[in-house]
Amino acid sequence: MKIKDKTYDLKELFSTIDFSRNKLTKINDNIYLTNYQIDVLKRNGIDINNATSIKQIIFEASEIYEDTLDEELDEVIDQLCERNYYENTHK
Repeated sequence: MKIKDKTYDLKELFSTIDFSRNKLTKINDNIYLTNYQIDVLKRNGIDINNATSIKQIIFEASEIYEDTLDEELDEVIDQLCERNYYENTHK
């Protein structure tokens, strides 16, 4: 594929993308998280398996973020907050 006089190999491009990173995984009846979110939350010691809601995970993650200032954890918190808003706010 050629864009603005630059040639791109789409097969090579697609082979470098990790599609499984954003695959949703069922945690329990109420919670679905991407594999990336699961990795970041577990790395920070957050027990997602016993959580009853995304709000609970956001709360625990926010408390840990204050101590660690982990940028990836902050990104996951933002993602979960946005998803929680769209899934649970009556418009």
